[in-house]
Amino acid sequence: MSKISVINLPHEETYLGFGICIEPNPDQYNEGFAWSISKDDEEYDCGLDFEVQQALEAAYKAIEKLIS
Repeated sequence: MSKISVINLPHEETYLGFGICIEPNPDQYNEGFAWSISKDDEEYDCGLDFEVQQALEAAYKAIEKLIS
């Protein structure tokens, strides 16, 4: 798993054939980082976490759950 920082956002990478995107929460009144996973122009899951590294870990876990 790569280590990312807030400075490097938005962050995009591929894991097990799925695209991961992490960006600051678009809701300006709430903190956190939004993550989503997609493949072939279809979004499979998304979420919100307080820390950027937690968002990346959540995206990885969601992908692993999808393929298991």
